[in-house]
Amino acid sequence: MAFSSFTTANLVSEGILNDLAMAEQYMALSLADDLSLRNSPIVYWIGDASGAGSNVLRHRLIGLGHSLPMATTAAETTDVAASSVTGAYADVTIARRALRLDESQLTQIVGGSWGFDPKAIGGTMLASYDAGWMTNLGTTVAGATTNITATSTATVDDLYDVIDTFSANGYRGNLFAMFSPQQCSQIRDSLRSEVGPVAYRGDVQAYKALGAEELLGIAIFPSTYVTTAASKYEGAVMGVGAIAYGVGSPTSVITNAGNVKPAGMPVVIDFEVNSSAATLEIVGNAYDGQTIREQARIVGLLSST
Repeated sequence: MAFSSFTTANLVSEGILNDLAMAEQYMALSLADDLSLRNSPIVYWIGDASGAGSNVLRHRLIGLGHSLPMATTAAETTDVAASSVTGAYADVTIARRALRLDESQLTQIVGGSWGFDPKAIGGTMLASYDAGWMTNLGTTVAGATTNITATSTATVDDLYDVIDTFSANGYRGNLFAMFSPQQCSQIRDSLRSEVGPVAYRGDVQAYKALGAEELLGIAIFPSTYVTTAASKYEGAVMGVGAIAYGVGSPTSVITNAGNVKPAGMPVVIDFEVNSSAATLEIVGNAYDGQTIREQARIVGLLSST
């Protein structure tokens, strides 16, 4: 397609070049969404359910409110009036998720472009595990009870509302966003129409030009695993430790084939032969769970699809 189809007088504008660059990034992201937030600061490691006697891990915490300041003057040798602490906790339920891939014996015999390496397929299970984890995270963050709902598409003004909500909650830490690529594009488009001091911020200029990963102090992670509901993308901005995450690690065992499954790994990959079907089964099992640790640490951003 000729450039003249896109432009006036055969001139390519900066905005069009930016759109093409962003489209390339989003296409690559959609084809191989390998971004994982599992090791990011938003995730709080809650523990391992192995040997706990329950598949539910309970994490007790005190909220962000700081509603009990040590400010009252107390006379010497005088008892201080008691103040009660309201209990709060987050429950993480550990569950099994699994993936099975079958490779026929004929593909192994033929080899070449049709054949597969069983060990290589087993290795892809780890990538599948991260993809599944991000899928679950997209579902988890959609459970935020406080949401900023855009009138249509997401704008920079909506981001300011999110920041104000965190300030009202008493949270002053770093912020991280999980947005769909479309939401990132919506915000970037809204920045183009901004005038005044906001338009001249360095991070705003970088975000408009390159789709940079930080804006207004928020580290932004585009992900196609953001869910949709009622024609809205359900992205979210999160503070440190917003998501509680736990695992279940199978104990070390020796299989019938004489192989040893090591302990301490939430992902177990097995190779099984189904002789009657002349098939090699590659099976991956993972045991983990996640939940919103504290609602004051997460604010949803809903925008139209």
